[in-house]
Amino acid sequence: MTDYAKKRFLVIDDQPQARDALRTVAQTLGAFAVEFASNYQDAIYRIRNNTPDIILCDYMLGDGRSGQQLLEELRRFKLLLDETIFMMVTGEQSYEQVVSAVELVPDDYIIKPFSPDKLLLRLERIVAKKNFFADYYQQKRKEEFSLAIALLEQKRNSEGGRPYRFEILRQQAEVLLASGDSNAAEVAYRDILESHDFPWARAGVARALHKQNRLTEAREEIDRAISGTPHFFDAADLKATICMAQGEHAEAQKVLDEVAKKTPRNYMRKRLLAEAATLNGDVETARTAMAEVIAGDTMPGAVSAEDRLALARSHVNANDKISGERVLVSMRESEVQNMNLAEQASFAALMAICSPEKGKPRFTGLRPALLATELGITARLDVMRAALSVADNELADLHTEHLMAGPEAKKTFGSIRSQYALYGREKDFREIQKQVALKRIRHEEVAPAASAENGIESS
Repeated sequence: MTDYAKKRFLVIDDQPQARDALRTVAQTLGAFAVEFASNYQDAIYRIRNNTPDIILCDYMLGDGRSGQQLLEELRRFKLLLDETIFMMVTGEQSYEQVVSAVELVPDDYIIKPFSPDKLLLRLERIVAKKNFFADYYQQKRKEEFSLAIALLEQKRNSEGGRPYRFEILRQQAEVLLASGDSNAAEVAYRDILESHDFPWARAGVARALHKQNRLTEAREEIDRAISGTPHFFDAADLKATICMAQGEHAEAQKVLDEVAKKTPRNYMRKRLLAEAATLNGDVETARTAMAEVIAGDTMPGAVSAEDRLALARSHVNANDKISGERVLVSMRESEVQNMNLAEQASFAALMAICSPEKGKPRFTGLRPALLATELGITARLDVMRAALSVADNELADLHTEHLMAGPEAKKTFGSIRSQYALYGREKDFREIQKQVALKRIRHEEVAPAASAENGIESS
């Protein structure tokens, strides 16, 4: 039996009597160090400062928060080691339906009321599992993906791995996806589905297909995952992301609007809602969502420069350049200098739009880098927009061509077209479209010819 006297427990519950009851149960197991957290923020503070060995967390934490949301935040900020035990404590018999759907699952859950013997049985089972996967956790944390996959394969073929069959398969698929091998990850998730139609495995297939830019197939899979699992909010996020990539921005916003109402304190989802609303032209929803992110995402370090740029961008989209400039000038110069090039490009572009007198010199100074450097989609859109505003058509057209030739052209098409229309350059935009299409056709014609020259048959 595990020596629980050496384990640090953290009990998270907003009700004093429930906390006392859980402490009594833990002490009955021999636990000596038992700490309390009375709410969501207190729990994050304690875990961040001294990660416990075992967390017993009530599902309902008050103030509209849940233990599931806490778990998602801890995973998001990598505050929870794989070795740490996170057990959900709930009075809801229906929780089993929730936990069977979600991707970020606790190590186990237990329904109140329960005896010390029942908790002990559950904990011993989790400890055995953690010990079994311990060497794999170390390699995964170091991002030694090939070693991690090799260890999982050994465990899959071992006698000790039989009770953890699906967990091994799940971890294999996730490591393959994390390593960038989306094709192998798709195969791994489909192997799981042959044995059991887990919603998370179906979502895994959709994620792998999305990485391969097979959007129609990804959409079909995620729709199947969501069907019948109303609590699978992560799947809704993925569906919205796929919809945006397909250019179906209204549908993406609709999906996120519905889920955001059910999870009002999930600020990663609000960020996604702001992106969808921006692409859909709903500037007020985007502004509101980003303002709520800035005000409400109180995890230390959670609100980034990128978030403040997104808020400024939402003001610009609403043609409220004064508010946009206010957000930008509130950012310290030292913070701007520490930004990566893409963020500096967005900052300079947005400032040039909000206040040409202040912003144009910085934007112009970055021009050589903006002509020569690869940027992400958001930064390219900002640069294109600012270049149009200062009549730098060469710079605007360069970034537009990259955007239209990229894998997310459908996602950005409407935004680009509307900007060119705003500056009376619709014909130029159509010409860029035409040239991108011709280049793609020529490339597709050259590829089979090159294969034939090398003795490769075209399928």
